[in-house]
Amino acid sequence: MKKDALFPNDSIVFLTNRVGRLLANHIRQAAEHESWGLQPQHMGILVDLWQREGVRQQDLAVSNIKDKGTIARALSSLEEANYVVRIPDSTDKRNKLIYLTHKGKALQAQLQPYAQMVMEQATAGLNDKDIAICQKVLSHILKALTTPGQEQ
Repeated sequence: MKKDALFPNDSIVFLTNRVGRLLANHIRQAAEHESWGLQPQHMGILVDLWQREGVRQQDLAVSNIKDKGTIARALSSLEEANYVVRIPDSTDKRNKLIYLTHKGKALQAQLQPYAQMVMEQATAGLNDKDIAICQKVLSHILKALTTPGQEQ
């Protein structure tokens, strides 16, 4: 039996889940004195939009591994805060495409120092080679789980 089966708290599944949630929470906590009004479910949506705008709500649901209702509520909150806008898709009126506002785009630069500080704290004591290996392994796992045609 593999060690992961005997010690689930040491498994990649447990560790990546907890680390991801803790990093997002620490970034939000580091910036809690800011009046951005961000919730945990907002972070993944914003990161996706900072990388590529004009995506459909269902694409954000898939990317963030959340149900459509959770994404819809998060988008409504982000829209109320003037971070995003939903624009009807000219090719398919049933869909709305999500775009960042100027305020939503500016938020990336405002959050970056907090994210950098948390990452420096989280990786203190690790050398660049270990960090690169971790990124490579996690990127491989992400690709394996999100590439169409891969066994799930």
